[in-house]
Amino acid sequence: MSKEPNTLKVRLTRIHLSRDLPPVKVMLTGDWHISPIVSERQEKFLTEAISKTHPDVIIVQGDLIDSPIELQRETSLKKLMRELKLCAKAAPTAVVLGNHDYITPINPIEVRKEYSIPRFKALCKKCGVHLLLDEWLELEHIRIFGAFQNEGSLIKKTKNGRYIYYENPRVFQDEVAKLDFSNLQPDKINWFAAHAPFFTPKVVEMLQNFDVLSFGHTHGGIVPRGMDETFEKLHIHGGLYSAGRRPFPRKVRGSWKEKQGSYVIINSGMVGMQFCAPRVLQKMNFIKAAEVNLAEISSKIEHQETKEESTEEEE
Repeated sequence: MSKEPNTLKVRLTRIHLSRDLPPVKVMLTGDWHISPIVSERQEKFLTEAISKTHPDVIIVQGDLIDSPIELQRETSLKKLMRELKLCAKAAPTAVVLGNHDYITPINPIEVRKEYSIPRFKALCKKCGVHLLLDEWLELEHIRIFGAFQNEGSLIKKTKNGRYIYYENPRVFQDEVAKLDFSNLQPDKINWFAAHAPFFTPKVVEMLQNFDVLSFGHTHGGIVPRGMDETFEKLHIHGGLYSAGRRPFPRKVRGSWKEKQGSYVIINSGMVGMQFCAPRVLQKMNFIKAAEVNLAEISSKIEHQETKEESTEEEE
């Protein structure tokens, strides 16, 4: 499924809110896709990213493992626990789950979320991180809602009884409509985190009172390193091919401000992506850097736009 980059990028986004709030630094990581082919290099990158950013809060945006079967594989389990403990030691850490964490087309038994979610609950508790399944994490200056995206939004059963990954934003929209966000608090930063960025107009409307919305899943829209920065300068947040096998997807990388007021950050993840894209794009994807995002949130009213800066370190 994945192949490791050999460089690390820390992408900085400065967000200035109009309310008088203490500054908070939030580091976003995710799409680790831990499996036997993911080496300790990723753990080294994560260590470096935390050392560079000194975050107040960490959010892991899902797809921690490449398949639920990794929860039964000792080597993968040890890698996962080390990285979760590394985050927990650095800052309060919120975790949301991605499709690879609890569903896969390969083995129908793994489509059932009952297979891996109890294991993730126990694992996150043991490692000292907070697994959010349509739940809030309340911290001193920030509160994070972690959304759980169920099977219907990320996978479907075909007529011949097989399962395939299939992005269905409408299902996610229906799930968000069931949630109660009436308790948003103006004296704190209100943050919404989910794995896959499904931006239907209705979803954006329902989340309009959140300060920040963050996602992963897209792997940057499978665009090689360098091109994504050029696109972002032109305020183009599209890609060449999405994780859901759609050509020229929109809103799959970087950060921007929605018209309704929420800032959006999409993390490109720690590994490249294979098989989801045409073969000609797969090799290009492998030269992307491993990426974390750092959101620096302050309350300087005179600035209303995000500004992005990037630093890169060779292995």
